[in-house]
Amino acid sequence: MRNCFYQVDARIFELGLKPIPFAVYSYLVFCAGQKRNCFPAVRTIAKKCSCSESAARSAVKELEARGLITKEFGYCENRYGVRQQTSNTYHIQPLPAYYENGEPRYDRDNDLPF
Repeated sequence: MRNCFYQVDARIFELGLKPIPFAVYSYLVFCAGQKRNCFPAVRTIAKKCSCSESAARSAVKELEARGLITKEFGYCENRYGVRQQTSNTYHIQPLPAYYENGEPRYDRDNDLPF
């Protein structure tokens, strides 16, 4: 086992995520570590989060819609020159500095999310 602990920003609790999206987000954060990106298969995400693959896909879509992650589709060319999909890469996005009336607010000094 490479790591026994990982950190999740406490501001995630201000978003009111339901259990499966929260579990998927937490698992992606765990996989990403300090690199802020990872590429687990949907099947693996579902297995590790104790949910179905369709529930894992829905959770990923919700996390994307909320701006918590971005997904980059992976493609490669096989030996026959045919382009085929490979693992997606999930990028963990920084959380807003704070929330005001349920809306994210970013650091006013540089308008970058932290």
